[in-house]
Amino acid sequence: MLSGRPLFAMPPSRAEVKVVVAGSDRSFAAITKSLTESLSFIGVTAQFERAASVDPRSVSELRPPQPSLLAYLWIDAAADHEVTLYITDAATERVFVRRMGLDHGLDKVAVEGLAFVAQSSLEALLQGKTIGVTRDDYEHSLENAAPRPAPKQAATPTPQPSVAERQSVRPSHWQLCAGYELQAWDGSTMRHAGTVGVEYERRRFRFAVDLFGTLPIHFSNSESGATLISSGARLSVARPLALPHQLRLVPGLGFAMELTHIHPELSSPAASPAAASFAFDPTIRAFIGIERSWGRWSLRGILGLDFVARPVHYVVTRDADTEVVRTPWQDRPFVAVVLAERL
Repeated sequence: MLSGRPLFAMPPSRAEVKVVVAGSDRSFAAITKSLTESLSFIGVTAQFERAASVDPRSVSELRPPQPSLLAYLWIDAAADHEVTLYITDAATERVFVRRMGLDHGLDKVAVEGLAFVAQSSLEALLQGKTIGVTRDDYEHSLENAAPRPAPKQAATPTPQPSVAERQSVRPSHWQLCAGYELQAWDGSTMRHAGTVGVEYERRRFRFAVDLFGTLPIHFSNSESGATLISSGARLSVARPLALPHQLRLVPGLGFAMELTHIHPELSSPAASPAAASFAFDPTIRAFIGIERSWGRWSLRGILGLDFVARPVHYVVTRDADTEVVRTPWQDRPFVAVVLAERL
């Protein structure tokens, strides 16, 4: 009878990790805060546990399978001169080890660098890739490892990464994005718009600045009409929330100032020509989206509602009178799709 284990394990339906941290109260608080924020970028949630120390031999111990678990993390931050990160997949088939020297203790730069290494490794597991070495090779390396001298007593100090090198692994909180929107402008007209913008995500909130422009809208009655082209800028804030299957729910609110160019078009000699004009309309937006990430890229589908603060009427002049030829909705539902790249 032959038996064996699969070479590659598929990612779980829910992306969860168990994290064990050894270190001071200050180190534990800083690591848990940074990891929670960093892992939210890839839709991973963490369960934290405090430990007095991390035994490298316990890292490779087999544990009962849990369908919702992606990986185990151990972080040994008890020493002032070094922090060590251990990562295993849920089946403990492979072990990844990363040691980081500390020039100034576990400062903010070191914590963010540690979070970035953890995020990159878990992102690889989510994509079905392998990390580290096999469990047998890891255990064999422990058996052959000689005791490591303390840094102050070592004849040849271990090379430490420079501040610039550690800053280079800091995770970026900035994203560039571009999108397309389709909005119900009134009962018979759909408005098409393109958007480009930049987003900044920090402390579980996402702040965005977008520029948008619409395709021309033509409308008319039997004798007169107009062409409208709108553009503007929008500020928004959202609160991404982790969901299963590496998804995120993104509810938010926004405020825009919209500039509309109105160019009258006459189809009857009975109508008097009118000059082109501009209109400024403040707009409030409420939206909710579903987002899926693939490495640096993410795709977002959005449903929402734009509310124009004041009623808008588009008119043309005929003789001495004015005629309302179109009144768009104040509440304008829309759908959108946005592609973003993390810098």
